Amino acid sequence: MNTLDHSNHVRAAQYLRMSSENQRYSTENQKNAIAEYAGQHGYGVVATYIDAGKSGLSLKGRDALKQLLSDALATPRPFDVVLVFDVSRWGRFQNPDQAAHYEFLCRQAGVPVIYVTEPFGEDVAPITTIVKHLKRVMASEYSRELSAKVVRAKRQQAELGFRQGGSVIYGFRRLLVDPSRNPRQILKPGEAKALDVDKVIVVPGPPEELAVIRRIFRLYVQDHLTFKEIARQLSESGVKGYGARPLSIGTIRNIVSNGLCIGQMTYNMTTVKLQSRPLKNPEETWTRFPAFEPVVPLAQFQKAQELRARCKKGYWTDEKIIKSLQSLLAEKGRLSQIIINGQKGGPSADTIVNHFGSLTAGYKLAGYVPPDRPPFGMNGRHWSEKALLKGLQELHARWGFISIRLIDGYPRLPAAAYIRKYFGSLTEATRRASLPVPDHSEQLRRAWRGRKAAGADNYFAGVCWTDAELLEALRKLHKEHGYTTANLIDQNGATPSAYYYTKRFGSLTKARALARLPLLTMSQMVSAGRKRRKEGKLITRGQRHASQKPNLGYRSDEILRGLKGLAEKWGIISSRLINEDPNLPSAACVAHHFGKLSTAYGLVGIVRLEGKPIRFGLPENK
Repeated sequence: MNTLDHSNHVRAAQYLRMSSENQRYSTENQKNAIAEYAGQHGYGVVATYIDAGKSGLSLKGRDALKQLLSDALATPRPFDVVLVFDVSRWGRFQNPDQAAHYEFLCRQAGVPVIYVTEPFGEDVAPITTIVKHLKRVMASEYSRELSAKVVRAKRQQAELGFRQGGSVIYGFRRLLVDPSRNPRQILKPGEAKALDVDKVIVVPGPPEELAVIRRIFRLYVQDHLTFKEIARQLSESGVKGYGARPLSIGTIRNIVSNGLCIGQMTYNMTTVKLQSRPLKNPEETWTRFPAFEPVVPLAQFQKAQELRARCKKGYWTDEKIIKSLQSLLAEKGRLSQIIINGQKGGPSADTIVNHFGSLTAGYKLAGYVPPDRPPFGMNGRHWSEKALLKGLQELHARWGFISIRLIDGYPRLPAAAYIRKYFGSLTEATRRASLPVPDHSEQLRRAWRGRKAAGADNYFAGVCWTDAELLEALRKLHKEHGYTTANLIDQNGATPSAYYYTKRFGSLTKARALARLPLLTMSQMVSAGRKRRKEGKLITRGQRHASQKPNLGYRSDEILRGLKGLAEKWGIISSRLINEDPNLPSAACVAHHFGKLSTAYGLVGIVRLEGKPIRFGLPENK
């Protein structure tokens, strides 16, 4: 917003908007017309609000108009009247009442809106209201007609083989050509053609990227890997995608389902009109045509689409799942998670759990009753309820509270995971033992009090951090990077974590305020984050150090493979070995996932060992 001093005139704000229509509505032309009107009628322009390159179909993205409305309703107001070039510059809202509503807000606050090139000017007579409404209807109708023309023109261009739209998937490039289809240059991401007569076509990219696409199809169709497993394998191989980052799961999913991989261009799959939500068009209305030689064989691409269709929500009904389980039971004689996930063309174990709540419920509906497995506690013996409750009471009498760490370290009790399985939760076990049950907040406060009593709360990475040192580190970080976010604080390597700041000062916002750093609104932070993403400078969540465990988003088969690999490596397996393995979740998480550790062991062939302190491992013949 720009301001000028016009003390001898009525204070006026001018609102300017230009989309991409024509020179008639350039901001300079609007300014000149408004300046001429203001000079003739005694107005002095003291504020300017400009929405350049913004559509008038809605208020979305028109920050200048939003600010103008806010200032018009503020006290005191910085202006007394709003000058606009014509009704269409105020907006081409598809509901004329929306434009009238925003004008009414200004008038109700004592700020009239004047359209300087309209014949009615400042007149507020009833006939003027009718004409103004007609003008609003005409403005919205113009947008509807223009939208229909643009949609028709784009479809005609697509039928001629020219690309309509922005970026393309990994492995392909947009090529700028002249009217005779002679190549000019490869367009980089974000670049667009400069001349209307030029056109854009799609061509295959570098051979190394096309080799990656063929590899993705081979892993998906022949090796039956999931998109997550493919992404991990490509990342481990050093394959990079957009912005030198590893290919994401979404990118791989788009590659597998995109017709460009067989050299086919497809247009008119969806329709977006007047900033409305995209609508999917019937398949018979799509425009398809061959653009270049296929990158992958057609048969392989069709097989991939069949596999994708099976994975879509709603493909597996309850009846289909039960029938598949019955067929598998007849073939194998038994059912297990490994057997289910190992079959081709059938539902996964996770799909069965999502439909029926558990594998056991699915087994029951398929007519299979798994063999009973007695629950064993520590030392290979069963724990009675009385013995468990007595042990909890002894532990509480000694320490004054109960925690998972205390239970796991107490020789007269089994693991906390076993007690949780026995009673349903540790809270229920504590209640059954007639012991006080603290809430979560009290547990956190007790943990923090213990850390402070031990002198550990001020330490991070072996260094004692005072409040002044923490704030100074935050100021240095802001001076170096120009901003401070939780991810930057977590990963810069020179400061404690964002959680550490939050625990010390209450929140990051309070820490920034104490450090006298500029405080941004949520909108400003989002805008800055988007800018850094476009520049390739966005810092996302990651590991703070090499030994930090990754996100615990594990699939059942991944956990089982990890357990078997751990047993093969050491010959034995235990909770301690699981907890120390950076590629596995904690032993408690594994027990919670499968019900108990012994269940997970049995699924991968790990058995109880005789005569050894650690009770589980692979059989001798393995």
